[in-house]
Amino acid sequence: MLTSMRTSAKRSLRKVLTTVAALAAVTAALALPGPASADEAPASAPEASAAVPWLATEGNRVVDSSGNPVTLRGVSMIGPRHNYECTECNPQPMADHIARATDPARGWHSNVVRLPVTEWAPNDSLSLEDNIAQHVDPYVQQAVDLGVYIIVDFHRVQDYGTGGVPQDLVREFWEYVAPRYADIPNVLYEVYNEPINPDSWAQWKSYIQPVVDRVRALAPDNLILMGSPQWSTRLNGAVNDPIAGGNIVYVYHLYPNQGAATAAILDPKFGNAAEQIPVFLSEFGWNPAGEWSDPVTEGTTSGWGAPLREYLDARPHINWTAWAFDNYWKPQMYDHDWNLLGGEYQGQFIKQWLAELNG
Repeated sequence: MLTSMRTSAKRSLRKVLTTVAALAAVTAALALPGPASADEAPASAPEASAAVPWLATEGNRVVDSSGNPVTLRGVSMIGPRHNYECTECNPQPMADHIARATDPARGWHSNVVRLPVTEWAPNDSLSLEDNIAQHVDPYVQQAVDLGVYIIVDFHRVQDYGTGGVPQDLVREFWEYVAPRYADIPNVLYEVYNEPINPDSWAQWKSYIQPVVDRVRALAPDNLILMGSPQWSTRLNGAVNDPIAGGNIVYVYHLYPNQGAATAAILDPKFGNAAEQIPVFLSEFGWNPAGEWSDPVTEGTTSGWGAPLREYLDARPHINWTAWAFDNYWKPQMYDHDWNLLGGEYQGQFIKQWLAELNG
């Protein structure tokens, strides 16, 4: 259903401009403890907390440590390394975004946030260790302090294997990250954001299974979010041929260019599979035609967002994070000055949706 347009559009979402400025002071709102600045990130990993229960999978559900069903619902941030790239935007620290998105006092009720981890800054020799210390550790600690879940997302939008991202590179990332947060129940691992080609579940499983094996050896308990080929739209392969390792939730990414948000279209994509395996929509979003959308994400609240909500509300076993809690990565929820986009735009709708469910 997706075309080459998806590749260019997704790349435009992650477009890197001329430079990456250092992150400014990053202080959590609500006087909650947090790092003073991402540039002053601690050398050691964040500390564990008992504020949230460990999560696991049981049948097609995510459950807590007592076996109670849990539905994770929230928003996806942009990659922290790109937070200050928009020259026409009013910048705000990433910690402020996370604090806002999880703050009931400001009307937001996310119980999970998704944090993309990229390596796309220009002229940048930042090591993996420094990247994690500056752009992940502070926000993992913030999630612990806030008592919410956070998805550490290896945010590649590329082919995998021969001609694409080498398996060794993915292993290197997770061999460092997996043990770093292995004792923190707040942290979920999304092993590969959007592998594209080959369009084969069998080839994808052969490529990613050794990575998962390594993650499980280093982090036995953290929930794993598993993408699939063609921009994470091929999770049906897991129904009869799941990835080994346990506590794995299968990811789907959904946008208006894939068709109407009706059961007739969504059931074969992921809805039928979600009756048998755990499913997580870790990306979806829309905005009307214009500067806040592109050919992949062009849609309206009344025509696409509202029907999608009806579909997902009837299926609380499906978890989700909406894309993107930002003011310039499309489809954004805010304008450049951090005014929430309403009407046929997605921002106000998703805020109210989260408040009515998670609230």
